Amino acid sequence: MMRASIKFQSALYLYILIIIGLALVIPPKYALEIVLIILFLMVSSGSIFYTLLMASLGKRYPYDETGFNLEFLEPLVYVLIPAHNEERVIYKTVRSVLGQDYRNMKVILINDNSTDRTRDIMEEINRKYPRKVVIIDVPPERGRSKPRALNYALEIIEKYMTHPNYVFILDADYLIPPNALKTLVSIMESAPQYVIGIQGNVRPRNFRKNFVTKFITLERLVGFNVAIEGDMKLNENGKYGGTVALLRFPLLIRLGKFREDSVTEDTDLWARAMIAGYRFWYYHGVIGWEEAVETLRDYIKQRSRWAQGHLQVMIDHYWPVMRSCSNIIESFIEHFYMMSYLVPVFWFLSVILNSYLIITGAPPLSFARPKLFLSVSIFTFLLFWFSVAYSNWVEKKRHNYYVPWSFVALYPLYFMVFVIAGVIYTMRGLIRLLVGRLHWEKTKRFT
Repeated sequence: MMRASIKFQSALYLYILIIIGLALVIPPKYALEIVLIILFLMVSSGSIFYTLLMASLGKRYPYDETGFNLEFLEPLVYVLIPAHNEERVIYKTVRSVLGQDYRNMKVILINDNSTDRTRDIMEEINRKYPRKVVIIDVPPERGRSKPRALNYALEIIEKYMTHPNYVFILDADYLIPPNALKTLVSIMESAPQYVIGIQGNVRPRNFRKNFVTKFITLERLVGFNVAIEGDMKLNENGKYGGTVALLRFPLLIRLGKFREDSVTEDTDLWARAMIAGYRFWYYHGVIGWEEAVETLRDYIKQRSRWAQGHLQVMIDHYWPVMRSCSNIIESFIEHFYMMSYLVPVFWFLSVILNSYLIITGAPPLSFARPKLFLSVSIFTFLLFWFSVAYSNWVEKKRHNYYVPWSFVALYPLYFMVFVIAGVIYTMRGLIRLLVGRLHWEKTKRFT
């Protein structure tokens, strides 16, 4: 369990006190109108967000994806794989890394206080590939979370090992294609120095399991094929997702490595890099195949951690990130990105409140228009549904990988279930922030 910083907690409580103070001063009727208008602005901004990103997808990447230079002197790459109780998946993951058509690399297996057979499996791999595989054991007082384990390994590399040009971060349940490293290094070797790293694609390999994994797959498709790719082509601002990512080692060290009291160290690093003048790039052609959670309960637990970390980054870095944007469109996109875990809550409240006012025939309001606001909420969902279908179509065209179209057609039925789940996990994450506990939960493995 990690403690929130005093600065972070103070900012959060200040926001809450301001909201409570305004609620006590403003008459209920006007308070309701203010709430409805704020919800309307947030929901309508979602329509603008997806419209901008969808419109930008026809643009080119800032690099030539058809002409990667795959013949080059290979710079040194360390593949960092943090693992805590990953006996079910670690062997397959390391096999996929050792199968790369890239010679100048080492695999750094980071044993983060595992209590199962993870360490034994690492030793077995090390005996087979002693020149390629290094095991780092994290002391109990330094580990038990991904950012702490990564930072300890980076410190060991700084002190005792040859410094690499790049580090490739990979979670312990991922499988990558043989050309993953060579392709990403090729892009980075020709990228400007302000590009700190490049994020690869992510897809669930167990997407056919049940309705939860299919929904998560569509979530991944729209997240990468529209949100991240769109921002990359529109603003040259991809994201860092914490895995399947190649980072410049010197720049990562210059930024102070990973923030150890962050629940989502990936989003935090993206924000700090952006504030420092760096950018992440993205390429859809390198796919890391993950194991998606398979139950609604585990989905809520995982997303609670993500929501908590996202809100933490928003409170800590919102204004510096806004000031680092190059134009108003980029500011709008990154504003929405940092607010993204609150949007399902806002959308849900907008639909419920406006529907209630229309059904009960409430007296006319001075400024708010429930029928108009509800119509915009419905339109925003239809636009999002279209982006989901588009993402599925793009993935089928690119990789012949897609969710059955019948499931896409029935998406509104599943959407309501997951919006309610979204309200639950967002509020769960917010409550944990309010009590000052930053909770890092390990994702359950199913294979």
